[in-house]
Amino acid sequence: MNEAKTILMVAFEFPPSNGASVPRIESFYRYLKQWGWQVVVLTAKPHAYVNKDDNYLSNDEENIFRTTALDVQRHLSIKGKYLESMATPDRWGLTWIPSAINCGKKLIQQFRPDVIWSSSPIPSTHHIAHRLSSIGRLPWVADYRDPFHYMNGSAGKWLDYFHKKIDQTTLSKANHLIFATSNVRSLYMERYAYLIANKSSVIENGFDEANFTKLQDMQGNEVPFQAGKFSLYYSGVLYPNGRDPIPIFEALSELKNEGKVSASNFELVFQGAGDGKEYEEAIQALEVVDLIRFIPPVSFMSALHNMVHSDALLLIQDTRFNKQIPGKVYEYLRTGKSLLIKADPQGATHQLASSFEGVFAGFENKELKQCLLDLLSVKASAYERDLSDFNREGKAKALQALLRNVL
Repeated sequence: MNEAKTILMVAFEFPPSNGASVPRIESFYRYLKQWGWQVVVLTAKPHAYVNKDDNYLSNDEENIFRTTALDVQRHLSIKGKYLESMATPDRWGLTWIPSAINCGKKLIQQFRPDVIWSSSPIPSTHHIAHRLSSIGRLPWVADYRDPFHYMNGSAGKWLDYFHKKIDQTTLSKANHLIFATSNVRSLYMERYAYLIANKSSVIENGFDEANFTKLQDMQGNEVPFQAGKFSLYYSGVLYPNGRDPIPIFEALSELKNEGKVSASNFELVFQGAGDGKEYEEAIQALEVVDLIRFIPPVSFMSALHNMVHSDALLLIQDTRFNKQIPGKVYEYLRTGKSLLIKADPQGATHQLASSFEGVFAGFENKELKQCLLDLLSVKASAYERDLSDFNREGKAKALQALLRNVL
């Protein structure tokens, strides 16, 4: 089975998207190509993405096919309003499902792929892959970055119904299923063991050493931190139910009142988390306005550059996401920086991160306050962590072996 093979990758998020799932998808794409696979990508046109990053791919990339995927919220709404049915099974599916299936049929005829691989996050992706797998009678491997929403929350009765239908079809029809954590696989095993017990495996997220090598060309780039201050940096989104920063603000408020931190020696910088208006009232009430800044998002590589030039890094992963581990934690660990982790002790993120040196983990106000004190006491220490099990090249090798096994 060492002869060259062709894979059709169906992935909504693909460069130039700056979405959280892109590093996983792009690294699989790049390494499979490097190892002799013919990789054909079916993805969305750039207009689908809110945030873009043009640093991933060169202009000579071949066999990347992009189809229409209009966001009903941004492109098809009237004064921001639209029918709920238009966002079924997600905000892009109304246009992306038909355009991608139509294009995918032609790609199957042209390239005769040996296998189809699809990756979340949006439900349309697996639905499209299932249709193409059926049309071409091709083996199909479905990659779950996160569980479908109904498995640990609700998107509303209407969407939950459709998401569950697509999820169950994927679980039953795909030849193999990949989960990003053993906890997510266990979550599915509890409900669907009869479907997935003998055809599922875990390939975790990780960090890509190639990206850290690229940072050497960015040494002259500016950073958003203020000289003379201890800079705690958070890269990514925030939301009250899942990534709630308010306990951090409360801990900072107490430290400020005790004279342990001030605007002259400390700053907490959020990048990519919006303008912070939803937290404005709490920040003002706690009197920490002068300690906290929200700045606009940047490309993945620029965010990585900022990570390695901060004094310490902040990650928030609340109970709702106990079974998931964000890919960012592996990059955080690879920087060698001190980490402050706000996460449920029972969750997968806390258990992974706290096993490494230089990680200060807490969940409640009192714990977080002590973590901040400990973080400040070590200043900007650098840690040599053994992350050999989490290199994305190794994860791509695991995917290649799995694909060949399926074939």
